[in-house]
Amino acid sequence: MVHWVWSTNGWLSPSSNQLLGSGAIDFAGSGVVHLVGGVAGLRGSFIQVPRVSRFDAFGKPVPMRGHNATLVVLGTNEVTGPVLARLR
Repeated sequence: MVHWVWSTNGWLSPSSNQLLGSGAIDFAGSGVVHLVGGVAGLRGSFIQVPRVSRFDAFGKPVPMRGHNATLVVLGTNEVTGPVLARLR
């Protein structure tokens, strides 16, 4: 997919004549990056199946235990901490 837009030979490239010379202008690569991420997420959602214990024998959802709030806070700080530190 990246080759379609970023390569001069790609069929979505602005320098290509395959789309009547129009092509796609990708500002800072954001369109291609989000397209690849979206397609990967969509394919992953079709491949991934629910956990074995998620549904009972009749297809009804089984209640799940709550999450560990301590680990949620630690994970959030691990991801956002370096970002916030760079903003100072």
